Amino acid sequence: MFGEFDHVGWIVGDLDAATAWAQETLGLEYIRSAALPQYAIEANFLGTGSGTLEIFTFTDAEILEGRLEGRPRRLDHVAFRRLQGLDALLASLRASGVRFCTPDRRQELAEPIEVGPNRQIWTVPETTGGLAMQLNEPLAR
Repeated sequence: MFGEFDHVGWIVGDLDAATAWAQETLGLEYIRSAALPQYAIEANFLGTGSGTLEIFTFTDAEILEGRLEGRPRRLDHVAFRRLQGLDALLASLRASGVRFCTPDRRQELAEPIEVGPNRQIWTVPETTGGLAMQLNEPLAR
């Protein structure tokens, strides 16, 4: 239903330290970084194969503190990639009561947003059993 597993998002207070730890301790290869300044997000992606680890932080202290819930790091979301049919999936989820939001969770979304080469949307965790999911679909080029 959701498509292929894409990555796990791990939110941290210290991006550089967490990235170094994952490289040294877990042996994960650094792949790329990403920044979404409009949502105050800075991220590093590590690992290759069937899924990656996204280690990210918020540059906005208020958002970061709220999402960390008093911890230095925690699992934040699971991401899936669909090659087509994202709109149909969203309609089905919406009919079941699922709501969607921006990655900073400050604004609800009715439609996916373009981020890099993808259309993306995130679930409001309270509407998906407490688990935040990121749903991605490559843009048609």
